[in-house]
Amino acid sequence: MSQTRLLGGCYRSCATVSARRPFGAVAASASAPSAVDQMIDYALAQRKVNPDMAIDVLMSGLSYTNPQADPVGSSRLHLAIAQLEADRNSWGKAQDQASSSLRLAAGCTSGVVTAADLTLAAGSLATRALLIMGHDREAKLLAAECELGLRAAVSSALADTHQTPARAMTSPRSIAHTRSLAMLAIAAHTDASTAGVAAVDALATALGQDPAAAARADPSLADAAHGLGLLRALQGRWDAAAAPLSAAAEAAAATAAAEADEAGVPALPTAWIRQQYHREIAADALTGQAQLLMRTREWGEAEELMGGALKAMEAAYGERSPALAPLLTLLGYTYSRSARVTFAEGLYREAAKLLRLDPARVHQQRHQQERQQQQQPEEHLYPHPHPQQTNERQQAQQSRSPLLQVAADAGVHASSVAVLAWRYAQLLWVLPNRGGEASVWERCAREFWAASRGLGEREIETVLGGEGHLKGEGPEGSGVLFSTRFRRAWPCLSAT
Repeated sequence: MSQTRLLGGCYRSCATVSARRPFGAVAASASAPSAVDQMIDYALAQRKVNPDMAIDVLMSGLSYTNPQADPVGSSRLHLAIAQLEADRNSWGKAQDQASSSLRLAAGCTSGVVTAADLTLAAGSLATRALLIMGHDREAKLLAAECELGLRAAVSSALADTHQTPARAMTSPRSIAHTRSLAMLAIAAHTDASTAGVAAVDALATALGQDPAAAARADPSLADAAHGLGLLRALQGRWDAAAAPLSAAAEAAAATAAAEADEAGVPALPTAWIRQQYHREIAADALTGQAQLLMRTREWGEAEELMGGALKAMEAAYGERSPALAPLLTLLGYTYSRSARVTFAEGLYREAAKLLRLDPARVHQQRHQQERQQQQQPEEHLYPHPHPQQTNERQQAQQSRSPLLQVAADAGVHASSVAVLAWRYAQLLWVLPNRGGEASVWERCAREFWAASRGLGEREIETVLGGEGHLKGEGPEGSGVLFSTRFRRAWPCLSAT
C-alpha cells in the first residue's frame, strides 16, 4: 500500500506539471507520458507478480482524476481495471468497470478518435463479460448503446469534414463502428432477438462483398470477420463461414506475433492488452474452423487447428486457465469419435478440473446460490438504467438460474459446463461398469443445460445426441458451436 500512496503522490505531481504545460507540447512529446499513462504502465507491469496491488494502483488513480475535466483519462483507468479483472476471470467486476469506461468515453466531445477506440474497447469487453455471465438481454442493450454511439461519431465526422462516404468507410471511427456491429450482431443473436438477422446483414454490408479480403487488407477488422464467420456458422451457412474465419485467424495471429516483440519492451506494457486481444480472436477463429471440419468428420485436420487454438489460448492465459476448458471439451470429443477413449477421458477430466467442477456438488451449489439471492437486495447491473429498460432487466434477473453464477464464478458460461458434462456422460455410457459415474455427470449436464438460455429451450438429446451417440445409435443431434472467446456454446441451426 505504501507504493500505492507513493504513486498517488506521483499522480498529483504529474497532473500538476501537465496542467501547467501547453497542451500542444504535451501531445507532441512522446517522451512525456501523462500521469494516467504512468499509472496504467506501472499497474500492467505488476499484473503477474501482484495483481491486487496493480488494481489498487489504478483505483488510486481514479480517486485523483476528475471525470468531468478528464473523461478520457478516467475512462482509460476504468478500462485498464476491467482488463485486469477479465484476465483473472472476475467477469462481474470486469463488466462493471468496462461499462463505466464506456459511458465516459461515449460522452467525450474532444479527441474523438481516441474516444471511439475507447468506446469500442470498453463496450466490447462489457458485452463479452455479460454474455459469459449469461446476462444476454443486458448484453444486447449494452452492445446497441456502444454501436449507436459509434454510429453517431461516424455521422458527425461526415458532417464536419464533408468526407465522401467511400473515404469515410476507411476512417478509424468507421472501422471502429464496423467492429462494434459484430459485437451487436452476436449479442442480438444470443438474446434470440428479432433484430439478430438484421444485425448480421448490417455487419456483412459493412465488411463488403468479400469479408475475408477486408480482414486481410486491414488486420484491425479481424474481429469483425471472426464475428461474421461465427454467425454464418450458427445460421447453418457453413460455406459462407469458412473464409471469414480463416482470414480472421491469419490476420489476428499475424498481429499478435507483431505485438509480441513490442510487449517485451518495458516502456510499452500496454502492448500486452492488444496482444491478448488478438490471441483471443485468433484462437476463436481457429476453433470455429475446426468445428466446421468436425461436422464433415475430418477429425485429423480439426485436431490440428484446435492444437493451434490451444497454443494461442495458453500464450494468452496460461496453462491452468478455465478459458481452455471449451477447447479441451472439443478435443475430448474429437478423440472419442476417433477411438482414443483414454485420451478423451483425460481431457474431459482436465477440463472439469480447470472449472473446479464436481458434479456431485452441483445441487449444493445451486441451493446455496438460491439462498444468497433471497437474502440479498436486488441490484441493477447499471447504476442509472433507462426507465424503459428497468422492468425488462428486473424480469431477466428474476428468471436467471443460480447455476449461471456458479458457472461464471468458474470462468465460463453455463452452456460450456453443460456440454462438457454431457459429452463426458456419453463417453462413460459406452465404457464397461461406468454407468454410476455416467448418471452423475448426466444429472449435472441437465442442471446446467436448463440454466443455459437458448440451450435449455431444446431437449439436450436433440442437440447433442443421446446415450448411444458414440455407438452410432439414435439421433445424431443438431450440434453446438463453441466459442473460446465467449466461453459458451450456441445451438446450431439448419440451413434455410
